[in-house]
Amino acid sequence: MNGTMFKFIIVLCAVILFSCKQDMATIKVDLVGDTSSLVTTGNQLQGTAIADTTLRVLSYNIYEGFRGDSALKNSFVQWVGVLKPDVMAFQELNGFTGDSFRAFAKSLGFPYTVMLRKSAFPMGLASKFPISNIEKIVDGMRHGCLRGKILDFNFFVTHLEPNSYINRRVEIEIIKNEIAEIPATEKTLLMGDFNNMSPQDSVAYDNPEKMRLVKASETNNPDVHILNNGKIDYYVLQAMFDANFYDTWKLFNNGYDKSAPTKVRNHNNYTRIDYILVNQTLRPDCLDAHLIKDNVTDYLSDHYPMFLILKK
Repeated sequence: MNGTMFKFIIVLCAVILFSCKQDMATIKVDLVGDTSSLVTTGNQLQGTAIADTTLRVLSYNIYEGFRGDSALKNSFVQWVGVLKPDVMAFQELNGFTGDSFRAFAKSLGFPYTVMLRKSAFPMGLASKFPISNIEKIVDGMRHGCLRGKILDFNFFVTHLEPNSYINRRVEIEIIKNEIAEIPATEKTLLMGDFNNMSPQDSVAYDNPEKMRLVKASETNNPDVHILNNGKIDYYVLQAMFDANFYDTWKLFNNGYDKSAPTKVRNHNNYTRIDYILVNQTLRPDCLDAHLIKDNVTDYLSDHYPMFLILKK
């Protein structure tokens, strides 16, 4: 190899090495310049942030619209700011109008709302995403049922009749018929205050003390009918289970936990009547579900809220 050829090879290698360093520098700048959509576990990049791949759903009976107490409302504002749900389903929006509910939700970062006022106990949906296919189901129901589609999820929000299991049986059949119109391959949720205990919790209720409390409730409130031939009527939840719906709390929790009462009330007639149910198609996309119990929810309402995290 002569001297000229040797110098040429040296120069060529230097050019190639410089080019590679420039490419690596460009890659490094791209990664450092925008990492907002990246999550790291150890040394590996996992792609889109977890928050962008989940839908966080809150269902909450807020006990007569926080009883008109501005301090309670402010506590909720701070609390929900930490929780960061994407969709909120409310029962007992007492004291709210459509406009005031819209303004309240917007102040929390939820620009899309819909409200149903069938009785003195309205319900509503607030979402960070547009709500379509809105339907307000009122015929044959005391408080009604609110339907809306958010992303590719069919939401149903209800507050079933509080007094009689006979009326609740009628209402759940109305809701079931509405849900039956949606193809089973679509993702559907039903949530709210069902005012009805679940057969999956029967072990927690099948004891003399609980039955004494239930019977006392009926005696003290003549319009209240919980017992059917001396036994707790579980028809409402069983009807949904028979329709291939699942209690999300039961998917992620063992044993029993009450959703009411909170520390707002001093009676011990414990019950779990607040649910988020999902159909069979949506079940595999459920990531977590629980009742939220903390020093805020102990006093915001007489019910504890249900929280569900889904894959989008």
